[in-house]
Amino acid sequence: MTRRVLAATTAVAVGAVLLTSCTQERQTPGTATPAPTSSADALPSGGAPKVENPLAAKTLDGSPCDSALTADQVTGYLGQVNAPKATDDALGPMCDWASSSGSAAGILVIYETKNNEGISLAYKNEKPKAKRWVDDLEPIQGYPAVGYVDTGTTDNRTCVIVVGISDELAYSVSLSIGDSAVQAGKDACQLGRGVADTVLTNLKARA
Repeated sequence: MTRRVLAATTAVAVGAVLLTSCTQERQTPGTATPAPTSSADALPSGGAPKVENPLAAKTLDGSPCDSALTADQVTGYLGQVNAPKATDDALGPMCDWASSSGSAAGILVIYETKNNEGISLAYKNEKPKAKRWVDDLEPIQGYPAVGYVDTGTTDNRTCVIVVGISDELAYSVSLSIGDSAVQAGKDACQLGRGVADTVLTNLKARA
């Protein structure tokens, strides 16, 4: 969304890490902008790893609000949340879950179905400008993953994890943590990898 840094059975414990008394507004990180591609373009590109066992395109059908995470999983990570917000991003369908406690904690998932570049898009567009680029994440259930902190952020409380499910398709998980987690030295990218793992388990059940 997951090697495994966080087991599925630890979701409630992780939620305690993500929820804090922080009341600042949660910032939505920038996402890679899709660029026109040619059918002659070879994937993967930009140094991105190849996806050895691709999942079917139908895995990313529909809205992430309906299939990325269950209500119980979201509560386990964030506690009580506002109603999820489904939107259509430039990269594909997006869902945003935000804590209703007033903290800055939240999870945003995008099914990147519009660019046909998979995880290569992040390597091409985000790696050159990212404030922090994390390409040493272990594969998530055998699928390549990369993390980055967007250049527009003022701290490391939000990390975007991009997971390739084929050379042409990917999904991303943006995890925002609050002050207590930051002060405790928690790594949003490693925690985000755990959420991305949970998402992948749910997606594989649809394949």
